[in-house]
Amino acid sequence: MMRKEDYTIFEYRMGKEIKYADMIHNEKMNGVFEKVCVRTKTAGYIDMSIYRPLDWDGNEILNVVFNFHGGGNVLGYYEQDGKYCRYLSDLTACAIINVDYALAPEFKFPKPLYSSYEAIVELLKRSDELKLNRENVIVMGHSAGGYISSCLSLIDRDRREIGIQGVILDYPPLRQEVSLQLRKVEDSSKAISENRMLQYINWYYNNFDELEDPLASPLLANLNDLPRTLIISAEFDSLKNEEKAYAEKMKRSGGDVSYKEFKNCRHGFTHDCFNEYMPVESKEAWNLMADFIKETYK
Repeated sequence: MMRKEDYTIFEYRMGKEIKYADMIHNEKMNGVFEKVCVRTKTAGYIDMSIYRPLDWDGNEILNVVFNFHGGGNVLGYYEQDGKYCRYLSDLTACAIINVDYALAPEFKFPKPLYSSYEAIVELLKRSDELKLNRENVIVMGHSAGGYISSCLSLIDRDRREIGIQGVILDYPPLRQEVSLQLRKVEDSSKAISENRMLQYINWYYNNFDELEDPLASPLLANLNDLPRTLIISAEFDSLKNEEKAYAEKMKRSGGDVSYKEFKNCRHGFTHDCFNEYMPVESKEAWNLMADFIKETYK
């Protein structure tokens, strides 16, 4: 049952529905992918789109990358990642699986995390049928999707049901707090507004006490024994400090982590559907992700 104060999400989504309508329609009509669906106990049915290399022969078993889109944990539109899943699939010869995960406030913390984990486990049960190598799994995500990916690696470290081998975090939020001192930036006009960040927190979490949970703020977690990780930051992003702190903490814990800050870039620079898009830097970032995937699966 949604709280009455969370109904504001529908007005916020309406503007995004209008903005992304053509992009979503184009991907549905012209994207080359296979649609699959799994049922989870935590959040019901979750859709996924499997992007395979265009030259795939239909028989080769493919290594797997699960992709999680951005949107503050409250916005869908996973089609925004479609063209990039296609690009990565053709470049890495992997199956890139784009996940339409559960959203808040309909599914508040931690349901999107556990249902995403369940969804991967359930899909991999069909690995023989879908020609997927369930032994080679990477998770990756952008913004909120990066946060989800970091949490999946923490969950899998304990459960060992997937065996995640690599994690890509593209400008993820990794330390939630009501006081925004950690997220202070020199030029606030180039960063996500403080009010919007607080709104995301209110929509996603049940109460502020949850913000200290390691699955709410992965920066607070024990970062030992995690898969090799790539973290991408943007210079003008208010999330940069927590991303850099996560990389440093993981390195101190003995982890295999690479950190890359893209200069003169803002949150969202990798995607051409956002106003912050930077074509040259975006291509470099996607190629960096592709190289990480190929190196992980050497």
